[in-house]
Amino acid sequence: MRATMTDAAESRLQEIVRATLELPPDADVTEARQLGVESWDSLAHVSLMLAIEGEFGVSIDLADQIQLTSYAAIRRYLQGRALP
Repeated sequence: MRATMTDAAESRLQEIVRATLELPPDADVTEARQLGVESWDSLAHVSLMLAIEGEFGVSIDLADQIQLTSYAAIRRYLQGRALP
């Protein structure tokens, strides 16, 4: 059975994406993708992965990190894990 993401976890993820990518507090990040967000460069991507790992207590291997280039992909990835 696939885990679902709680509203609280989704809210935390959105906050992490906004903060890490230096987006306005009211920015809708649900459609964000690396190629469409100017501040989402390789350094920001590493910072984003580290922030997600720290916040959600998951370890994201490098192969997965390379694929997680949009908010939707990150959300799907996290949905498959048990989150606190």
